[in-house]
Amino acid sequence: MSLNQVLPSIAVALIVTIAFMFAFRPVAKRVGLVDKPGGRKLHEGDVPIIGGLAMFVGILSGLSILGLDLNFLLSIFVASLLLVAIGVIDDKYPLPAAARMTTQVAVVLIMIYGADLYLADMGNPFGFGPITTGPFMLMFTVLVTLTMINAYNMVDGIDGLAGSLTMVAMVAVAAVAGANNAFGAIALVIVASVFGFLLFNFPVKWNRPVRSFMGDAGSTLLGFAIVWVTLGVAQGEARVISPVHALWFAALPIFDCLTCFVRRALQGKSPFTPGRDHFHHTLRRGGLGVRQKLGILTGMQLIYAMVGLTGHFAGVPDYVMFAAWSALGLSQRVIICRIADSRSLRRWTQANPNKVVE
Repeated sequence: MSLNQVLPSIAVALIVTIAFMFAFRPVAKRVGLVDKPGGRKLHEGDVPIIGGLAMFVGILSGLSILGLDLNFLLSIFVASLLLVAIGVIDDKYPLPAAARMTTQVAVVLIMIYGADLYLADMGNPFGFGPITTGPFMLMFTVLVTLTMINAYNMVDGIDGLAGSLTMVAMVAVAAVAGANNAFGAIALVIVASVFGFLLFNFPVKWNRPVRSFMGDAGSTLLGFAIVWVTLGVAQGEARVISPVHALWFAALPIFDCLTCFVRRALQGKSPFTPGRDHFHHTLRRGGLGVRQKLGILTGMQLIYAMVGLTGHFAGVPDYVMFAAWSALGLSQRVIICRIADSRSLRRWTQANPNKVVE
């Protein structure tokens, strides 16, 4: 398919997402689907949690006119619907981790057996030859997908962050695959929908009257979307990029998730216990405002995605890219702490106060 064929789907995804952001707003207030300030939540007033629902409708509307395989589209629809439904329930009535995890596993199984998307090839990360998952395909696919779903759920701690990181990843996928590739086209449709949501979530003054959150329904949907789009371009005979290079497209959420999991495990806590140990919390303790944290973290992910793209187009071996990615992941928290403790950055922050409330 050409870009001209994809443009109507992009337009539909954008327009439908914006329309449903307005349509769902009064409904959310009526049924109490709002995020109230207090405790770990520092925003002002009750904010509707409707982004996940609106993006779900927007993305599926755009994909429905893209000419995709019906079985693939139906499988992704059912899987996404389950994920969004359990997310909305969790946003309204907090659910135990077991209920969320069971649903997420079911979603992965639908993706594998319905859409025929799975992790069979891990590339050549150690330089000894390609690694295939073989009989462990199911286990690895479930593990990787659950990690990504929860990584994007956990990184969604400040306005605009999860959406901005998703857009970086999707643009990188589209840059590799191109609009003539089905998954490249899907990535562009998702970018359009996320952009429509960010009009209501990005931390700027003019959207405060309609400020909305994506909630667990949105963050888990975006994490899942990144998995199936990335699997589409990095697996199978028609793959256009190595899975090792593609790791760079979502490096920051993965590093944030794994760092928190390890720190909490070492402290004897459940990895899913809420805490203030994410990268954006570290930057906040350094005195940075919401827009400054958003700019730093999104900028870092943009750099990482460009590294992945450069490595891909330059033909850098998988083992070199994986070694660099691993070293970066191990040092990421130190890098974040150094940024938070930077005196020059602190002086700049004091000179440019950020009054947007988180």
